[in-house]
Amino acid sequence: MRKHHKHLHLARRKMGHIIDELYTALLHYGSADVDLHIKRMENGMRLYVQSNFSPEHIQHIQRMGELLNPAVRSPAMVEEYWELAGEDQYTSDSEMALVGQMAEEAELTISGDRVNIELFVAF
Repeated sequence: MRKHHKHLHLARRKMGHIIDELYTALLHYGSADVDLHIKRMENGMRLYVQSNFSPEHIQHIQRMGELLNPAVRSPAMVEEYWELAGEDQYTSDSEMALVGQMAEEAELTISGDRVNIELFVAF
């Protein structure tokens, strides 16, 4: 049971970091409306994000989608990078790449000036 609590705590910590990075980046990319919804499931947490963005930032939003879906997810990299990540790099590719590593699944879709993001973090 104790191991489950450790995994739950780590998942909550990851989700907090993910939320911070996503809404900070979206606000930076011109969002005036960010909706976040978290659903706790038996094996993890699912995050739903809906937001608008400024059309001139479409390439940044597309890049965000690429970074959220790395070719290889490395739990060891997340553990090591967690302590090294600086809070002042909120819009950097390295921070969004870390978010992509923390999530077991991520999907980003763009429709006009709206973006939908769905992420899953396991316990």
